Amino acid sequence: MRRYDSRWLLVVSANLVLAWLTGLANHYLAPLSLHLYIAGLFVVFAGLRVDPKQGLIAILLTGLLLDATIPVPFGTHLVLLGLIHATLLYGRRRFPREGSIFGIVVAQFANLFLFISLSFLLVSEHPRPGEAWLRIFVDLIVSQIIILLITPWFLALQSRVFEKMHIHPETGRALAR
Repeated sequence: MRRYDSRWLLVVSANLVLAWLTGLANHYLAPLSLHLYIAGLFVVFAGLRVDPKQGLIAILLTGLLLDATIPVPFGTHLVLLGLIHATLLYGRRRFPREGSIFGIVVAQFANLFLFISLSFLLVSEHPRPGEAWLRIFVDLIVSQIIILLITPWFLALQSRVFEKMHIHPETGRALAR
């Protein structure tokens, strides 16, 4: 008899919490004309620590969640996050999966790729694209600093969620109590 594997649900739940907190932060930063974009952080734990199949399910659902909450063409985050996840899976055996230092580096590069990709896709819709680049650059700098600060916390949160549920992230087996 096969039991239900809920690792993807745990990752999506943690990502949902972070997306909600980011939305709250963006609400309070709106008077300052700042916008945080930290989608690169969503791929790190699923790409490095979770089983590839379960991680892909979690990342694709997270991409759909972001597509529903951010004004981009539907499927954009699904494709971009899936591409980053596939890239992480390709080099996963060579990467140090434990620890937050490499997680910070991966989150920084993933977020930079996502931010630049979305900027080039969407800047043409701005009435004056030349003036938009300065604001985009400031948002990128602030977002990268925030990722630098919160990545260790978010990776620890996801590890703790798996620990509390007594599930090993990669194998799905129950941890010893």
